[in-house]
Amino acid sequence: MTRAYLLLDSNQIPDLYARLFQSAPKAIPHALYLTTRYADLASVGPVLIAVEPNGLLAKTFTEEWQASAGIWLETEADEADLIAHLRSLVHVQLEGNVSAFFRFYDPRITRLWLADLTDTHRDRLMGPVRSIRLPDGAYIHQINADQPCGQYAATPWLTLSAQQLEHLCQGKRDQFNQRMLDHCQRYFPQCLQGLDAQARQQWAQDCQCNAARLGYSAEDEVMCWISLYAHFGAAFPEGPGQGVYRQLLAERDVTPQQRLDHLLDELTRQFITGEVVA
Repeated sequence: MTRAYLLLDSNQIPDLYARLFQSAPKAIPHALYLTTRYADLASVGPVLIAVEPNGLLAKTFTEEWQASAGIWLETEADEADLIAHLRSLVHVQLEGNVSAFFRFYDPRITRLWLADLTDTHRDRLMGPVRSIRLPDGAYIHQINADQPCGQYAATPWLTLSAQQLEHLCQGKRDQFNQRMLDHCQRYFPQCLQGLDAQARQQWAQDCQCNAARLGYSAEDEVMCWISLYAHFGAAFPEGPGQGVYRQLLAERDVTPQQRLDHLLDELTRQFITGEVVA
């Protein structure tokens, strides 16, 4: 009998266990990092839970989480075998004998990782998983169901080549660029007016470079930086009339996040006083 499961990213879903209990009180969540070398991080790692296709949990997943915080799996295997296989994928071996976490349960990574593989290779990686449903309603199906289950070990059995890693990373970069452009189009459409697709991508990259030059490269930081870059452009913070921002960037005894907050507070103040035009 085919059963459905959700593999969720607890790092992206606040109060995940409480939400799961409210939506599916009889279902048992399984933290994949438990019994691994990453057990101390189990509270922010991937969690597997059975789901009823027409239940409240399924509805919550579809409406809130499926875009970036988990994947929908279907299997005919025993739950223990499914957990074992998924647990074996939580880390990956890179070139140079380097181990790294593998967020294969991010649907954007799932698609990039599995979609272009040969059937034989994809079947082996999926193990007991018969199909994976993606956010757009597409499925990744296993062709040959007779596959062994992976077993977790301190040294990952799964390897990624430099080319595969670059493919996954480029996909993440493209997705983040699109998030930036969507945000800019919503709040600062004048910045993108008249730009073709290539020029828009260049705008997003230039904004990231401008932020990184001042020490801000994390995604949440760059998303905040967009408002500064949208109003002051590539010259920020060296342009005319931007001395107050240079002073704020030179502040001592404050954290980088506090410094960024002060920059945004100053921009808001200038909106209110009419010193800059929204």
